[in-house]
Amino acid sequence: MPVRFTPTAPSTAAVYRVTGPQPAFVKILQAPRHSAVFATIPAGLRERFAREFPWRGEADFLRSGFRLPPGLRTPAVFRIDELGDDRVAMWLEDVQCADLPWDTPRFERAAHLLGRWAGRRLGGPPGPALRILAEGRLHLDAMTRDDQRALARRVPDLLDRLDALPQTLGHHDACPQNLLVPRDEPDTFVVIDVGWQCPLPVGSDLGQLLVGLADEGELPVAALPALRELVLDAYRDGLRAEGHAISRDEIAFGCDAALAIRSAFHTPPELSAYLTRLGLAA
Repeated sequence: MPVRFTPTAPSTAAVYRVTGPQPAFVKILQAPRHSAVFATIPAGLRERFAREFPWRGEADFLRSGFRLPPGLRTPAVFRIDELGDDRVAMWLEDVQCADLPWDTPRFERAAHLLGRWAGRRLGGPPGPALRILAEGRLHLDAMTRDDQRALARRVPDLLDRLDALPQTLGHHDACPQNLLVPRDEPDTFVVIDVGWQCPLPVGSDLGQLLVGLADEGELPVAALPALRELVLDAYRDGLRAEGHAISRDEIAFGCDAALAIRSAFHTPPELSAYLTRLGLAA
């Protein structure tokens, strides 16, 4: 049966839930040219977007054999079918989730494990993801406030400084909605919707973890400053557990600047104002 979802990612064509003796969750990936979102991209960016957007990155990650740190796992993969015409079907475990809140210890645990993940894949030159996203955001999103316009002017400098940070291949869309809490092991996470599999700045995975629930109205924006401090420390400890001593300032800049570029221009007003302040202060 089809699963109702809002198609925000151009790489996701459809999702289905299969019932029966072996339930499965089926996700269809596609090249961006097949997506209705593609038509909204400025004409000057479409060729680059079509060429560089890693639409099949999730399938490639699931096939990679990368060993996640204990406490994280991917869904079981039943099969991956190449459908032709740049489309792929992934048949995955339909994870049974626990009905538990995202409290402070859960955020802390997730941030620590994301830091360990980053530590296991540290290195490489900067990938193109943030620059492509920045170009699209600044063309597509109307900036109505003076602070947003000020942040937009700072974006090129922020991107250059982000490129100078240590880079890592992490989840890259690690919001709580993509870190499932399985019913049988509620102190662990099942990672889904793994994003751009190209190097991004250390700390950038914390951004979506921090604001994912606030963006959906499930966490007050007023709670974010204290939560930010907690996840920065936990992520740094995760990196240290993998043998990497990266400064808290570098992690904080990677989190704040990448988050502002990705989300400050298209989130609800209160959250947008908070993220814009982070970007201007970075």
